[in-house]
Amino acid sequence: MRAFAVIDGSYVAELDGHERAVIAAVVADVIELLGATRPELGALATRAVDPPGPDPLAQLRIRTQDVEPPADTAVRRLLPDASTQDPDVAAEFRRLTEDDLRTTKVAHLRALWDALVDGVGDGWPDGPLVVAPAAADGLAAALTDVRLVLADRLGLQDDEAAEALVDEVTAGDAAEGDVGEHVQVRRYLGAVFATVGWLQETLMDVLLDDLDRR
Repeated sequence: MRAFAVIDGSYVAELDGHERAVIAAVVADVIELLGATRPELGALATRAVDPPGPDPLAQLRIRTQDVEPPADTAVRRLLPDASTQDPDVAAEFRRLTEDDLRTTKVAHLRALWDALVDGVGDGWPDGPLVVAPAAADGLAAALTDVRLVLADRLGLQDDEAAEALVDEVTAGDAAEGDVGEHVQVRRYLGAVFATVGWLQETLMDVLLDDLDRR
């Protein structure tokens, strides 16, 4: 894996086939958590996209009924309450914004999925992950959402816990031994969490550097 760099006007990272497959699987999980159809490799070419309506207000959706906060704690991190002090404000904000927020997040995640599976045929190829500058903000947001879900599943509540997990994963890689299934799963998810965070960090670095140059 190589960090994002600016190449021919695009932001490009190098991933091997295994890295692509693992990250794409987690991205698909998050899309499904948000209530959208899980993307599958065989369905890429036939995925339906609704055409925009002739009226720009035709797609505007305003709920008239309250929306219950998500029961899944990971989804609750993706769609948090707008206020922790005023339940009425939180409920009203959720009623007005949650549908559109879900749609936006799914769109960003699908763009990340498409970038990861671009060129996939009989197997997951090694090669560049190419991000257009105009899409970088959305893909960075998608990587953030993937990390939020992984952090919830791993029980990470703050940066200190996240750093401790990275240390644990590194130590686990260095020390081969007989460990239980729970530890193996934790190290696996921790490695994905660290990888996604590193990709997000290097993407934001090149994005900000590019903006400074411009």
